[in-house]
Amino acid sequence: MIPVTMIREYLYCPLKVYLKMHDENIKSYSSITNISHDALIGFEELIKRNLWHLNGEMQVKEILEELLKDIPEFLDNVNLQYQDVELVDNVNNNFDILKEDLKFNSWLIAIKTQKMLKTGLTGAEVVNLLFPPSLLEFKIEDKENGLLGQIDKIEIVDGVYYPIKIKTNLPPLKGVWQSDAIQITAYAYLMEHEFNKEISVGFINYMKVGSRKPVLINTNLREKFSQIFNEIISIVYDDKFPEVVQNVNKCRSCDYCEICQYSME
Repeated sequence: MIPVTMIREYLYCPLKVYLKMHDENIKSYSSITNISHDALIGFEELIKRNLWHLNGEMQVKEILEELLKDIPEFLDNVNLQYQDVELVDNVNNNFDILKEDLKFNSWLIAIKTQKMLKTGLTGAEVVNLLFPPSLLEFKIEDKENGLLGQIDKIEIVDGVYYPIKIKTNLPPLKGVWQSDAIQITAYAYLMEHEFNKEISVGFINYMKVGSRKPVLINTNLREKFSQIFNEIISIVYDDKFPEVVQNVNKCRSCDYCEICQYSME
């Protein structure tokens, strides 16, 4: 099975897919991604729980304090689970940045919450407005075509399903990154097979700036996803060596630069 996340690797550099599948000596660099994902999902669940008992008499700072209850302890526990000896420095550095991003998002939620509570809404009603019913970390397999995906969140509003991808990096000035758009298209493809529903829109949540950006899943994106998926299949199963386009910036920051003969130092 080919994971949807491999699309991001391919778009960064197709050779990453080849190396990952053919070199047993490559270390796993998934810890930073996993810890961010676990922290973000748990953070949202705690925020939802803490929203329930708030009222319209509270100021933004009071609301923020209530929202952040138990979150520092939760984040410390998540961090402890990923203290890999080889990656601990990278994990800790990125985790410190993640905590600042979550604090920023907490402020945004606190401001929105106060405005809604002032109108007479209850904490429970605020939860329903800010956090629609959803499926978290929903895993889907398309065994016929060999595609596997674990979707961060699927929001369900009036019977319509929306795939949500959570990202910790900055968004581009306009729209979303191509790799994010293609991945959300892949998730839509899997959801359509799983739920027998047309998925026409997905969202990318860029947590660093508290921004949710829509992705219209149109014909062009579907065709691009299909093309990339077929090329990944050729690399993984047909042992096709991909075309390499060297890029100094990408090569220097690539996880595999030390073993890649095409890396540009």
